[in-house]
Amino acid sequence: MSKPKQTLATLSKTIASCSTTATAYGACISATMNDVHKGVCEKEFLAFKECVQSSLKRRW
Repeated sequence: MSKPKQTLATLSKTIASCSTTATAYGACISATMNDVHKGVCEKEFLAFKECVQSSLKRRW
């Protein structure tokens, strides 16, 4: 498997494993679509980010 395909497959599996937090973040963004501003869904974003980082075992 080529490097880009392998990276995409890994990212897809990671996001799938974080579907609960991804859904919560998406729902928050959707609910505040008309009044999005910095920090509006920060709690949900940080939970999603932590899940992804934990699954990938990588920090950024």
